[in-house]
Amino acid sequence: MRRGAFVKASAGRAAAVAAVLVLTAACGSSNTTANSSDSSSGLLAKVASKVAANKAIPTWTAPGPPVDVSKLRGKRVFIIPLVPNPLNENIQDTYKQIFNAVGVTWTFYANQGLTSQWIAGMDEAIAQHPNLIILSTAPDPRVLQPQLRAAKAAGIPVEVTHFYDRSAPPPPACLACAAGVTALVTAPNNDAGAAEADWIINDSRGRAHVLIVSAPDTLPSPGIVSTMEREYRTYCPGCTYKVIEVPVAQWNTGVQSEVQSALLADPSINYVDALADAMCTGAVPAVRAVGKTGSVKVVSFNGSPFALDEIRTGTIMAMDASENTRWIGFADVDQAFRLLAAMSPVNETTPFRLMDKSNVTQAGVPATNYLGYGNAYAVDFWHLWGLPGSPPSPPAVDDVRLRAASPTSGLRPATGPDREPSRTRDGTVERHQPASYLRMDRNRRKGLTAG
Repeated sequence: MRRGAFVKASAGRAAAVAAVLVLTAACGSSNTTANSSDSSSGLLAKVASKVAANKAIPTWTAPGPPVDVSKLRGKRVFIIPLVPNPLNENIQDTYKQIFNAVGVTWTFYANQGLTSQWIAGMDEAIAQHPNLIILSTAPDPRVLQPQLRAAKAAGIPVEVTHFYDRSAPPPPACLACAAGVTALVTAPNNDAGAAEADWIINDSRGRAHVLIVSAPDTLPSPGIVSTMEREYRTYCPGCTYKVIEVPVAQWNTGVQSEVQSALLADPSINYVDALADAMCTGAVPAVRAVGKTGSVKVVSFNGSPFALDEIRTGTIMAMDASENTRWIGFADVDQAFRLLAAMSPVNETTPFRLMDKSNVTQAGVPATNYLGYGNAYAVDFWHLWGLPGSPPSPPAVDDVRLRAASPTSGLRPATGPDREPSRTRDGTVERHQPASYLRMDRNRRKGLTAG
């Protein structure tokens, strides 16, 4: 992140928020042509076109050649998710449906998002010697270097999903990949960040004063903020922005206090851009607490059902760069099939869609993680794999809502011992999260909707 361009306030230093430097998106330029009404109108027209395109249903493009999955029956996949949250669980539901249909045996190693647990999961995976290890959404490869080297030495390919941005180079050139990462499924982090900035510019008609809430300890944050900065500088000479940083460990309590302090220190702020939906559990109450309902809008990224429902029914949450967990699951499995079939990995990525009041009902009422994208992508993946008939239907809405209503996507839940693994009917193995996690989810949801 370009630290010379602006000053950031860290969580726990709320008093410093008032001193955050506010920059014009023109970065101090006094170019009269750029500031003319004709030029501004032209810029806004370009932004409006980009917003319209990003609000449309994404189109599917085959990531590579067809895969003959008939030869994969009996292959074994070991999956280590980042943390037990609704985003991951809905993705994993898709894994299970597809792997079961093909006859691939899967093992899930549930954990509470601790590095020691990721290491233990990798050690167990290497001991079991599966045909593939998937780091799903994803345990950080930077802290798993010895384990990745061991997997590579054992001849076990490793797939990392939803951790690296689309702009990252493929293995082995991507950060921390040379030790033993074989393939990626990338996320649209930077593109979504640019789209969020575009939506704000368009919605404000070029008069936005934006508070960006970033997380200094997450890999995507610098790129996302830099991309937002470029959009404001390029398309909005009348916009200003400032950045505050709240580490992931402080999201539960720090976001609300930091956003409140920033709003009180600078009454001109009329948009809050929280880099992940999990931050909205603090950002939305902060706007309400300072009496800014109706004058400050919150936007974010992920497409969690709670955020989409808040857009549809509320007056503070205004837009979300939404992701489709089912599409992510299909893409992850497509890359997995290629590795299991000893094919070369492909440049696999997943889309997003801007959701605001004009189209959010397409995500369902109440919202889900997968509606609003059509079903063509699932059918096309299914046929790319040579499978007969149609892909399995998504999980029932009630089941999705039970686990996806909570605004904890991306958070580490309260720690606690995992239950013992249990054998499922199809012979696969999975671990279960402690009941305390669901209790925490319900308590946090109350914090978003109260008032």
